[in-house]
Order: sequence, then C-alpha cells, then structure tokens
Amino acid sequence: MADRSSRSYELRLPRLADARVRAAVAAALARWGPAEAGPDPSEALGRTGLVVRLPLGDADAAALLRALYATGVAPTGVVLRPLDFGAARDPAGSNPSFAIFASHGGRFVRTWNWKAFVFGPLWYFQRGLYAKGLVLLGLSVWPFFGLVLTALMSVAVLLYCGLVGNWDDYLLKVKGTQWW
Repeated sequence: MADRSSRSYELRLPRLADARVRAAVAAALARWGPAEAGPDPSEALGRTGLVVRLPLGDADAAALLRALYATGVAPTGVVLRPLDFGAARDPAGSNPSFAIFASHGGRFVRTWNWKAFVFGPLWYFQRGLYAKGLVLLGLSVWPFFGLVLTALMSVAVLLYCGLVGNWDDYLLKVKGTQWW
C-alpha cells in the first residue's frame, strides 16, 4: 500500500502473550506490504517482540496504527516512527555555517553572523535560544555596573553574539542543547 510519497518507518511491537492478538497483528502487518523483517511476525511477537521496517506514506502509517489498535494491542506498546525523523534537523539546509561545523567534526569554528551582532540577545530569542539570550541580555543591561562598564559589556556581548551566534544556533538545532 505504499504510495509514491512513502518513506521508511520503523515499527516496534512488544511481546504479546495472547495468541489471538498475535495472529491478528500478524494478519494486519501482512496487509501493509513487504516488511524488511527476518522471522515470522507471529513467532517473533510471541518471543521477544518485533521490530520491522515498512515503506509507508504518512496516511498509511496512521491507518496502520488504527488497524493495530483494533487488534487489541495496547497503544503504549506500539512505536511507529519515520526513520528519517532527524532530517528535519538537517544542518545543511538551515544555515550554511552548519556545514563548516560538520566538516570540522562538530567542533567550534569562528564564523561571523551580522544579524546576531546587530540584534544581540534579541536574535537569540528569535532563534529559540531563550536561556542563553536571557544571560546575554542580563550581562548587557546589568544596572549595578557603571555607565562605562555597562557600555563595554554591551559591546562585548554584541561581539560575542556576532562571533558565536552561528555556533550557538548549531548547538540548539543539531546537538539539542542551549548551553556551552
């Protein structure tokens, strides 16, 4: 039932003790096309559980889940996820500097970001880096510094944002962290 917009999904099912449910699940899986699985599904479901890869469209994936739930499998035991799930966080498409970091093994390389330099902590907020943006905003407008020291700190924060903004964005989008 795979359509032309299909992609590879991984289906994980737990061990099923009930033979009737195992047979119904195996029959439901047989209707959804060739799976890249080794053993017989009903046999594997009786022993340790089952992990199969299926070529499905998004609508087909939802229909498969409905069919599996109708067999009596507990919804908490069923995991169906696209194998290209990480493609949404593809570093090449979102920022050209990400390719530089990737070519250096995911390590920091100095780059320059004019938008981060001009807008400073506001750029961080716009990119979803709220925690680091708050720290930088606090450093740039701290009221207990003298006027000269506050101005110097603000310039230092803007320089930091310009030099490290792409790296911080990379850390959030690719590595999933906001911190250093």
